[in-house]
Amino acid sequence: MSLPQRVAPLALASWLCLMLVMVVITAAQEDDRASLSPLQSRRAATLIMARCAVCHTTDLISHQRLPEDRWTATVEKMVHWGADLSQEETALVLHYLVARNHPGAADELPSIEQELSMTQSIVNQSAATDGPLPGVPARGAGLYMHNCQACHGEGAAGGVGPKLAGNMILKHEGAFWETVLHGRGPMPAWGAVLSQQDIADIHAWLATR
Repeated sequence: MSLPQRVAPLALASWLCLMLVMVVITAAQEDDRASLSPLQSRRAATLIMARCAVCHTTDLISHQRLPEDRWTATVEKMVHWGADLSQEETALVLHYLVARNHPGAADELPSIEQELSMTQSIVNQSAATDGPLPGVPARGAGLYMHNCQACHGEGAAGGVGPKLAGNMILKHEGAFWETVLHGRGPMPAWGAVLSQQDIADIHAWLATR
């Protein structure tokens, strides 16, 4: 057998091996995505909206199709540059991105905003139906700093989001809770991230501003 005749089967075998590896990787990533509960997916998407979309649009993320090592490097770089994510939140966001935006993913995926709107919040209880919880202002200050300050500014003085200090919505707890739990306009829903006690504590602190 001549050299070209021997090379052709080797090339075909190499191509078949590559395709098999890609199928295995894609299947593993789909399994990885299935391992995320709706609550985890919603929380990860909410964190991306709240912590990443402060600096850039979510389209920049949705259009990417990266392997795990590149997503890891990207997320670590964002955290180094100031994305306010705890270790647990970083791990969740990374898991979500690796499972959702892998190289074998479809060319057209729902936007992160669309995914949030399609998922039902697991928190259906609200202050309007169950009565307000007593909030702890001192605890709310820390929760506000970690979760809200990036958009609403230091001391709730306003920023990307509106000023909350002295805002009339604080006098209408039903509207406040509805907005925080389910989102409004560019503000994402926080019902999958913050507990009811967290929201009550933030409200109590805001009321002191």
